[in-house]
Amino acid sequence: MSPTPDRHARIEALLTQLRPAAEDALRRMAEQLVDRPDTELFGDIEYRLRDAAHDLATTAHQTGLEARKKGGTRGRASCARSAGRTPGSTPGGPAGS
Repeated sequence: MSPTPDRHARIEALLTQLRPAAEDALRRMAEQLVDRPDTELFGDIEYRLRDAAHDLATTAHQTGLEARKKGGTRGRASCARSAGRTPGSTPGGPAGS
């Protein structure tokens, strides 16, 4: 991708939207780690940290999708045509004749 002014502006807008979620995820991670005894720095804590990171990734993905919707298709979508009639079955001769 070429670094165009429009692309840079879209990246900055997305970052602005994501910062609160990133701060929240980082805070949850820090709170999990700060008072944890050394003996508990592996195991369950790893899953909690991973979950916080996954939540942030999900938020980033959703925010990116929402940002694209705003600049997506203009106007109302057209109605789909109705399906035609289903042809009836035709009688056939015996199989293998």
